[in-house]
Amino acid sequence: MFKQGVGAVARTACGPEEEQDSWWSSAPGAEVVFAGEAIVALTVLAALPGSGDSYGQNGGGAGLLFGFVIVSGLSIPVLLGLGFLHAVVFTRPALALARRTGRGAAAVVWLLSASAAAALAAWCAGAPYATALAWIAGAGLPPLLVASLALRLGTRTGAVVARTGVATPVLVLVALATVSGMSDAGAFDTYEPPSLERAAYVGEWRGEDNEVIRLHEGGEAAVERVKASGFGANGASCTGTGTWTARAEDPRYGTRAGVEIDVPGCSRWGETWQVSGTAARPELFQWIGDPDTGGLRILRRTGTAAATHPHG
Repeated sequence: MFKQGVGAVARTACGPEEEQDSWWSSAPGAEVVFAGEAIVALTVLAALPGSGDSYGQNGGGAGLLFGFVIVSGLSIPVLLGLGFLHAVVFTRPALALARRTGRGAAAVVWLLSASAAAALAAWCAGAPYATALAWIAGAGLPPLLVASLALRLGTRTGAVVARTGVATPVLVLVALATVSGMSDAGAFDTYEPPSLERAAYVGEWRGEDNEVIRLHEGGEAAVERVKASGFGANGASCTGTGTWTARAEDPRYGTRAGVEIDVPGCSRWGETWQVSGTAARPELFQWIGDPDTGGLRILRRTGTAAATHPHG
């Protein structure tokens, strides 16, 4: 069908006006098709669960869909611009060449040749050549097929744009549902926080800003230079002693297991710390402010707590 469509268009290009306009009429709607597939691909990449720790940040669902709508609305002009450049390099010359030669295979040869050259540039930048070639050629195939079909059927560019505009959000919803279903079925190797016994929390935990928390076996706790995390903290830090207790995970609120540390006298002190890392190298983390916009604080266990009582 692809070869017949391009060949049929090639045989109609006999007039001077058609020859002059053939370049711009050789790929109707290819730019929009590329932009649409880019939106779908970006949605899939955003929806895929990461193999690392998200530290309690929840992706997917309604939040991802809302973010997709906002980002897509802002990025459509950029994607259309990239689609135009893609059509100039890949789709238009491929179909124009097929039109000139009367051979549909010429379009495929051009697509593969241009993809091979682009993959070489990606390889020079450090990407695996075969992978880059597969992705670049694969991204060029839908615009080529759609434009070729539009030429064969005599479909106008506006109709291609309208149909792509309807198909793109539908494919986005299908992609989200597919990724969600595969994730629920355990198809992805996702991160799972370690399950620690109470004794595993006992020890010294340090942060990058020389913050220190010492948790003792008897339930006593000592903190040094740990920044307050509540609203209006304004960079204040906490140094003092108190108590700590191990806390189980609470699926109702999406919080992991961890510890609660009570330090009297520390205002706006964030008592809740959640577990991360691995069983061999555990971490405690806490968000300062909103998890979507705030800062992430991570403490790593560096040793056992001092044998002496924290009060001296």
